[in-house]
Amino acid sequence: MKQTLADTELTGPVRQMKYATTDPDGKYYGYELSFFDEKGLLLKWEDYTASHQLDKTLLYTFDDKGNLLEKTLTSATKGPIYKNSYFENGELKDCTEYYGEDTYYTLYDESGNVLQQMENNDPVPPEEDPYNEQWETNTHTDADGCRVEITRYYSFGALQEITRCKYNPRQQLLEEYKFQDATGFDDNKAVETTTCQYNEQGHLTTKISDRTTTTGTVERTVYRYEFTYDLHHNWIEKVEIMNNKVTGYKDKVRFIRRREILYAP
Repeated sequence: MKQTLADTELTGPVRQMKYATTDPDGKYYGYELSFFDEKGLLLKWEDYTASHQLDKTLLYTFDDKGNLLEKTLTSATKGPIYKNSYFENGELKDCTEYYGEDTYYTLYDESGNVLQQMENNDPVPPEEDPYNEQWETNTHTDADGCRVEITRYYSFGALQEITRCKYNPRQQLLEEYKFQDATGFDDNKAVETTTCQYNEQGHLTTKISDRTTTTGTVERTVYRYEFTYDLHHNWIEKVEIMNNKVTGYKDKVRFIRRREILYAP
């Protein structure tokens, strides 16, 4: 969940934002309300159903330096969902989750390691990873000055997948290639490829995904996003368009997102 104006890519003295979604047939999917203070910190987020009923409320608490201290999510009908508190470095300190009559509590250290787990105030033994997973990531800068990350995923010591990602100076994904094994990586034969393009405002305008099936056929899906901006250079409408041969979509508008933004005087 976003916590500041910068996270939401909003600019200017924003105090409130309404975010609503419809489809091209006019179906309404409800809306969200976000409330910011003068520092640009998100204080409250509310989620409403298509019938304008409050569904969930998320409250944020910050210290005087703007560090997140606590985050609480509550259902309007079922009560508390979770309550998190945080260290000054932003790492999760503890988490309390509510599932009907049951309560789960997890305590962490400042490095994100689990120190204690409780279920209804009774200690819970730590769970073993059933897949024995490990990730190994190496980072370098390419000739274009872009950050490149190569991640190798292992399960029970066996290499399962290699992913190579390239990011622009804004740290937005430009390219992602997934390889099944080291041979595919060395031969640059990816089984999945994603490329992204952005506009001058830094918003994603095109995403092209290619997936190679077991028969060697390449299935392509293209997502396009068209924006309308206000005088503060914040987008107030985003149209999501999809092309996919498998589903038969061809320049099909899937969703229309609209934002109503209130600014401080």
